Order: sequence, then structure tokens, then C-alpha cells
Amino acid sequence: MSWPTARLAFRLRLPAAVSASVGLIAVMAAVGALFPAIGHSIGRISVPKGVSNLLGGADYGTITGWFRSEIAAIYGPLVIGALAITGASAATGGEEEDGVLAVVLAHPVERARLVVSKAAAIGAVVVLIALSTWIGLIVGVALAGGGISIAHMAALAVQLAFFGFATGAVAIALGAANGRRSVATGIAAALAIVGWLISSFAPLLSGVAWLKYLSFYYYYAGHDPLTRGVDILGLVVLGVVTVALIAIAVFGFDRRDLRG
Repeated sequence: MSWPTARLAFRLRLPAAVSASVGLIAVMAAVGALFPAIGHSIGRISVPKGVSNLLGGADYGTITGWFRSEIAAIYGPLVIGALAITGASAATGGEEEDGVLAVVLAHPVERARLVVSKAAAIGAVVVLIALSTWIGLIVGVALAGGGISIAHMAALAVQLAFFGFATGAVAIALGAANGRRSVATGIAAALAIVGWLISSFAPLLSGVAWLKYLSFYYYYAGHDPLTRGVDILGLVVLGVVTVALIAIAVFGFDRRDLRG
């Protein structure tokens, strides 16, 4: 890996990552502050099973269910997935489309090291967002009156980080394979959304319930880390998929004719 390349790629993504981190912490603080006033009232509302699954269970009457539905089910994976996908697509396909890749490769950096360095930079962005999620949860839960252990909040942040790694790796592999930022972003985003829908709705239909195992989202949230802690199997699956996709990206990038 080329550390100068990784540091430069990280600095380019840092402003967006910091903005998102501050926003996450602010949102979670607001969510926590709202729970004592309206959480128990909303918790009495009956929600259809399909909608409940989309919202991570929609158990608004408890502090764990409140943060699971408001943060863990949608907002957290949406932010980390968006930053991972857009950053990874720009770091691979984007540089080729913008015509700066030839300048980068003019330096003594092998193609494989370049891809790994870009992946490391996106991984650092994902870690920053996950850390901010943990901090935001600590602040939000404290404002809500407590009720979730710091360890379980850390478990959600860890699961979220591995979800971000795998999602970003999809975009890196696609960008390295075709050199098109729009293609990498579009397909990676579509796969993330489809995975979320599959994880939410597949369990409701016995014939296709097995499809949930094809979703990154299932390995992130299916174990309910806010209640049960870290899911080792989920981390292993997401970690193996991430490494495999980076290897595919290196293989494709190293053997493809680049445009610039």
C-alpha cells in the first residue's frame, strides 16, 4: 500500500465525512432529547408488520427500539453507505473519467497498491462515521435518560462499520472494473437498497426467507446489536466479502486498459 496515496485520498473525502459526522451526532442528540416527550406516546401506535420491519421493528415505546428505528434501521446505514459508495466511486472510476489517473500512475505506484490505498482511505472514512455514530448514540441515549449500555452502542457502530466496508468495496470493484463513476455509484446504491428491502421483507414470506442471507444489511442489523451486542458471524461474512471484492478490484484494475 502507498501511504501518501491513501492520505491524499482520505484528505479529499475528509470535509464530507466531517460534515456527515457532525450531522449524525446532532441528529442523534435531537432523537434522544425527543424520546422522553413523545417516545411512549408513539409506542402505542400499531404499525403493520411490513412497515415495522422496514423500521427495524418500530418498537418506539422503549429507548432501544426508539434508536433502532430512528438511527440503526435507516439513518445510520444511509449515511455510511452513501459516503462509502460515492467516495469509492470517485476514488476509482472518478479519477479515470476526470483524466487524472494517468498523472497519478506516472508516479512509482503499482496499480494494485493504488487500489488498496484508495480502499484504505475509504475504510478510514467509514471508521470515522462509525465512531461518530457511537459518540452520537452516547450523547443521544444520555439525553433520553439512559437505558442502552455503551458496549451495545459500540456493537452497533462496529456492525455499521463493516456494513460500510462491504458496501464501499462493491463500488471500488465496479469502479476499478469499468472506470465509470456513474455506473459504480448507481449499481452499488441499487444493490444496497435491494439488500435493505430483501432483509426487511424476505422474512415475511416463508418461500423466499433465505434471500435475507444475500443482504449486507442482514449481517449488519439482523442480530440486533443494540440489544444483543456484536454479531461475530456477521462481521466475518462482511469482512470476507470486503476482502474478496478488493481482490477482484485489484485483479480487474491491473489487467484493464485505462483511459487516462
